[in-house]
Amino acid sequence: MFGTLFKIECRQILKSLVYYIYVIIFVLFMTSQMNDGEGVESIQKPAAGQESYGTVYTQDKTAIMENTLASLVENLNHNSFYTYPVGFAKHITLNETELKQAKQIVEKCTGKSWEEIMTEMENHFASFDQSDIESAMAAYRSYKVAVRDGFSYEEFETQMERICSFIGKGSDYEKEKYENATMVPMTYEQAVEEYENICNIDKFTGTYMRVFCDYAGIVLAVLPIFIGVSRVLRDKRAKAEQVIYAKSISGGQIVISRYIANVVMVFLPVVLTAFLVQQPYLYKAQTLGVTPDVFAFLKYTLVWLLPEIMVVLAVSFLITEYTGNILSVFVQVFWAISSLFAAVTLTGNFGLKLVARWNTSGQSARFLAERNELFLNRGYYMVLALILIVLTVWIYERKRKGGETLYGKIFKAKC
Repeated sequence: MFGTLFKIECRQILKSLVYYIYVIIFVLFMTSQMNDGEGVESIQKPAAGQESYGTVYTQDKTAIMENTLASLVENLNHNSFYTYPVGFAKHITLNETELKQAKQIVEKCTGKSWEEIMTEMENHFASFDQSDIESAMAAYRSYKVAVRDGFSYEEFETQMERICSFIGKGSDYEKEKYENATMVPMTYEQAVEEYENICNIDKFTGTYMRVFCDYAGIVLAVLPIFIGVSRVLRDKRAKAEQVIYAKSISGGQIVISRYIANVVMVFLPVVLTAFLVQQPYLYKAQTLGVTPDVFAFLKYTLVWLLPEIMVVLAVSFLITEYTGNILSVFVQVFWAISSLFAAVTLTGNFGLKLVARWNTSGQSARFLAERNELFLNRGYYMVLALILIVLTVWIYERKRKGGETLYGKIFKAKC
């Protein structure tokens, strides 16, 4: 019986316009983000003597202090700050007293007067051609403000807390932000090690499937909710509740078969798109003499994206079954946006965020070190999805029996 219900649900989904809209949006979004093979043609073993090898995140305390102070000096020079207290940008301008105290903090950190710091900044930017965009960007990337001799990292943290007291919550000067946002130029040795890690740890394809999952996770935090809501409300629109409630089939079989069918049908375009996106990397790996992981597309989508799909659909089933309206759409959109804005870095720091980010190719060794955190995150959402579906079954059975819920009296047809 369960198998029959599952097949019926899959056929119903294939008849739904909402489903095809979901597929089109997802495929177009992913192909637009990954349409160049994420620079696959430029992937080569680094050669000695190159002008640049890219950048890499660092936890070096000196680099963190110099980069953070450089950003602070620029912001103070224009008296313009942006914070993200609830995920949305808020412009902050300090009053005269706060601005003066903030400049004194910079002077304390550097051991130089504000006038000296301004002169050094002007000289630095004057040495670059500001009419050329690439040169101007290089000027910003290379600008650093050195700390004074003997200035400790602990004292730096204290001073940044004072800066945050002026600016408010959600600024770049919170510890969690500046410790996860500092990048430095990559050396030749680091570039070679990075390339070898991509080949040996990730088998070439794995690193790019992480980028795929990063982009896919953003849209999958929202799109499946419409399919779930559409399915739950379909019986109501068709006025089929009376017939369904009168059936001898258990509520558990009905709800779970619907849920699993929705999960499978939502996941299917994801895994197929991942398979197609992976093909250029398979070919490139072979041309470089690297043995690729041909199943990376399946491994990453199963572990990274399937739990997200499960919990988003579970939310849609539970809230829609409970309320009988589209409230879950607004709840899910808010959750998705909150998760995106909660990210202090686009690589790692998974925590319990719904959208797991890793928006960079490479950094294989770092991902290996943080992989267990991702597993815990995705395991949490799989368990949460199962709990939500159990609650959905309970609510569904209450409807069939005409029982009371916290939402009030739920009536069923008198059969």
